[in-house]
Amino acid sequence: MGGKAMALHGVQTERKTTEEHLRIQAELIPIIASMFNTEVKGVKFYHTKKDHGDCDLLILNHGKLGNIQQKLKDRFGIIHNNGAVVSFEYDKYQIDIIPQPTRNWECCSDFFDYDPSGNLMGKIAHKFGLKYGFEGLVYPFRGFSGREVADIVLSKDSKNIFTFLGFDYDRYIQGFDTLEEIYEYIINSTYFDSKNFQFDELNHIDRKRNKKRATYNGFLEYINANNISRSYKFEKNKEEYIPVIDATFQDANLNTKLSELKASDEKHRLAAEKFNGNIVMTITGLKDSELGKMIVLFKEHIIFMTGMEFKDFIIATPESEIKELIQKVYTDKYLKNL
Repeated sequence: MGGKAMALHGVQTERKTTEEHLRIQAELIPIIASMFNTEVKGVKFYHTKKDHGDCDLLILNHGKLGNIQQKLKDRFGIIHNNGAVVSFEYDKYQIDIIPQPTRNWECCSDFFDYDPSGNLMGKIAHKFGLKYGFEGLVYPFRGFSGREVADIVLSKDSKNIFTFLGFDYDRYIQGFDTLEEIYEYIINSTYFDSKNFQFDELNHIDRKRNKKRATYNGFLEYINANNISRSYKFEKNKEEYIPVIDATFQDANLNTKLSELKASDEKHRLAAEKFNGNIVMTITGLKDSELGKMIVLFKEHIIFMTGMEFKDFIIATPESEIKELIQKVYTDKYLKNL
């Protein structure tokens, strides 16, 4: 996506007018649909857009597509694989194939359509402690380490998602004539706060990514040039939104799933306090790959000898005994296997 992927392979593509873009899209949709025996959708854009750097095609991954990369390579030649997106050149134009599973098919196009609406809406979702993307609206659960360990899907119903985020879905599906109309649509959200979109409010990864996006920079220029300075007071503790989120998306069973995840995470935390790489390194003096081998060996030994889940054993065993076992496995097994 972005029109530069094929240049990495020495394949030069060019920007196309909207008329050419629609022609190529109309030619390719039945070809791709026939190749994979699936549905294909073109990503929508504002109506007066003059030219394009690439053509994004969403394809339904119903689990029987086969080797997508190989099939596209056999048909179109050189391809570029960027995660889930596969690009190729057609008529001197970059084509991006974006597979989406059946569970996301009904909601993914609402996220991809009318760039940069999905990205900008995601910034508002983030203020509620949520993520909005091609998979719908999700609650990201972070464990004791601060890392995200699970996503709880709240909804894949675009209208309900848009309403929760303060947007008029019926207006959205009418489409937009200009990029400025998309900007105004975002600004009209109940929860729009101009400050939250500034680069210094984004995390490092998001800031780096969005600085490269022309439409995101255009949005900032638009609100600054038009002196748009609106604010909304969000709660600092995002967990305070959990009751209203749970009440809005009742079918997601958010509180129940959160309770289960928190219980599992607490179990993981307790185990990590009593057994971790630093403890093993202190006892054995091992580092890097050798430390990793020792940890695997110790876990395999405990599971074999006790028949217990490793975390359950660690939680139930005194820390002093765990350290003695680490030393024993290191001496009796690790050193002897060198």
